[in-house]
Amino acid sequence: MKIKPLIGKFKHNNQRKALLTVVVQPDALYFSSAGEVNLPPQVKFDGRTWQETLKATLSNVSASSLAVQVVLDAKHYQTYQIDKPSLPDNELASALPFLLKDLISERVSDIVADSTPMPSANKLQVFVAPRKLVVSLRELLSEFNITLERVLVEDEVWATSAGELNRFLLLQRSKQGQIKVSAFVDGHCTFQRTIRGVTSPLTGVASSALQLDGLALELQRSIDYLSSQLRSTPLHHMKVCCDDDDQAEVAQALSERLNVKVSPLTDTSEESGVLLAQLASQMADDTVDLYLDSLKPKKEYFSLKNVMFAWTAIAAVLLAMYGIFTYQNAQLNDRLALLHSQETEFKQQAETLTQRVAKHKPSPAKVAAVARLEAEIQAKRQSLTAINEHDSAPQMGYSGVMRSLAKLGRNDISLSSISINTHSLDLKGLAKEPQSIPNWISQFKNELNLVGRTFETLKIGRNDDDIITFELKTKEEAK
Repeated sequence: MKIKPLIGKFKHNNQRKALLTVVVQPDALYFSSAGEVNLPPQVKFDGRTWQETLKATLSNVSASSLAVQVVLDAKHYQTYQIDKPSLPDNELASALPFLLKDLISERVSDIVADSTPMPSANKLQVFVAPRKLVVSLRELLSEFNITLERVLVEDEVWATSAGELNRFLLLQRSKQGQIKVSAFVDGHCTFQRTIRGVTSPLTGVASSALQLDGLALELQRSIDYLSSQLRSTPLHHMKVCCDDDDQAEVAQALSERLNVKVSPLTDTSEESGVLLAQLASQMADDTVDLYLDSLKPKKEYFSLKNVMFAWTAIAAVLLAMYGIFTYQNAQLNDRLALLHSQETEFKQQAETLTQRVAKHKPSPAKVAAVARLEAEIQAKRQSLTAINEHDSAPQMGYSGVMRSLAKLGRNDISLSSISINTHSLDLKGLAKEPQSIPNWISQFKNELNLVGRTFETLKIGRNDDDIITFELKTKEEAK
């Protein structure tokens, strides 16, 4: 019995919990749907803090055994741009508070920070929130047996709002919030600015034109600044998501005043909080998360309850194994007794057969007869072998060889003697020139009855009339 699977079971229990997204906005909390938990899509603050509102909302529903990710409104965190230090990634998270100590008024131990790379390879965009805010949120949720999964920042969530468009500007305003312009490059926020002096609504009032002129002027300044800072990543598209305004009308008015393309973020009139709740549920695991590992409670895997459960399981398994082994042992003992009885029976049969074999001896006459029969069989086998080895050429005759030699007749070769038998073919004759002989022999390969014959000796000479003579003796054809 292994303990590791039990530990893994306790460790990953929270992975099966339904994930609830809570979006903090200036006027209300927005909730995503999570399994069977019946939560309203939004809850107004009504003079309470967002933490008090969250606690009151959770107390009215059965929301235990949930995992929650919270999206913070921009006013609950700060952003800084710093030079990227020469540190490995696993050490960067713990070093960020110390890198920011000259930029913040809080103590290093009172903040939490996470970062994302800027388009420029040597810059980091750092998001900072009070440590107390995250810790109090974790404790609030633990009262309802709810696990805090992540603490996200809305700027990084908005970066994924334009679908396949990964480089764009966003003009955004939540209910009771301020107008902000942000720049997003490759799924990360690289610039954000709050535009002051422009009040909502932007449309539907007599002063709309003046409001839009002032807004366009501020936006153009931000665009010019970004053009000088992000020369390698130009931004030519602006999205609009302003609650309480006609987004299509705002986009049309800004298109007439700016040198970038302006369009609504969505074709629907959904509020910013609803959009953030939908987008946050699709955020990747490596996004900015202010709920650092150092803040997560250390789970006691070997609590008394878990240890008792483990020992109970081990005892049950051992008891089951004891019962199985006892049953198997009884079966093996029965089989062993059966095998012993069979062994005794087989020994008795072997002794009986041995005695019968000793008594059963052949007569001398039969032994002599068997020897004579074996000698006769051996003689017949030798005769059969000799017959099989007999060449079949005599049965066919040598007409094929003679026809092939006649077919290869030449003016420069004249045969005077042909000696042929089963195993050899000897030729004698006259030749006009010495080279005519090998040329004539090379033609043997084209004749079925001559192919495969090789010559052992070739004798070339001259007779009394000074004519070239030759004599060929061949080997047996290859079998």
